[in-house]
Amino acid sequence: MTKGLPGPWVDYEAADPTPWASNQGIVKFIEFPVRIPAMSRRAFHLYWMKHHSPNVMNVTPFAQFMRKYTTTHAYPESVPGLPAHYRQTSHLEGAAEVWINSLDEVGDWLGHPLYAELVQPDEPRFIAQDGSVEVIVAKEERLYEPERDMTETGMAKLFLLVAKRPNLDHDTFHAAASAYGKQILQRPALRSLLRRLVVSHKLREPALEGFVPADIDAVLELWFQSLGDIAAFYAEESFDEPLRRHEEQFFDAARIRAVAGKMLVIHDEFSFQPSTMQPLVFNWDDDPF
Repeated sequence: MTKGLPGPWVDYEAADPTPWASNQGIVKFIEFPVRIPAMSRRAFHLYWMKHHSPNVMNVTPFAQFMRKYTTTHAYPESVPGLPAHYRQTSHLEGAAEVWINSLDEVGDWLGHPLYAELVQPDEPRFIAQDGSVEVIVAKEERLYEPERDMTETGMAKLFLLVAKRPNLDHDTFHAAASAYGKQILQRPALRSLLRRLVVSHKLREPALEGFVPADIDAVLELWFQSLGDIAAFYAEESFDEPLRRHEEQFFDAARIRAVAGKMLVIHDEFSFQPSTMQPLVFNWDDDPF
């Protein structure tokens, strides 16, 4: 296990045209947390935002593996206007995303002694340990990134958690997920509401020894300026029948789930955007929990 500094810098700007085809390159660890029943939602998000995340970054030998770390905190209420078959899973409290140079370094990161000593013991204090938390290791396909150094903190982000139809193989499904994102971008009215669009493709199995990934095959990630823009996006006539047919043909439509929240950048070496420091704003559009 690597116990010193992580390996050489990996060029984030180098795009992989078919990121689902191999496990090589920068990978992204995505966790959709569930709070412990003893905590209120407000207490959970305060703990995650103002205690856990900053402390993770302070464990320097562990945190140096993390090329980027963001958290998205789920809105208190369901987002209006989403398609009826998108299940808004209220038990998922948002998403934590960590970028690592390579799949090998994920093992070094989670296997670091300081994770077991200082980070992992903090997780049961606010995150459920009953198997309800969902985690995948993925490779990111950046389909729309007009402003590479965009300030993400405070933006609204929608995660669509999708599973492939049972008759599809890995490559066919992931090529279709990529094509779906590109079809969205071909519609000017939809693209005008987006600030960024990414597809995170779950790695080809097996990914990590002893690691059981969630039943999520890809995550479509859509950034918006505000919560209202999400509703406007799905109210657009150009979110049309061909897009819906594409979903039905390649995605298990009954299992599409949506998680929407407000973003925070905890740490970012991938752009000139500074790391987020305390104090952090807790409000969601000034509405308390």
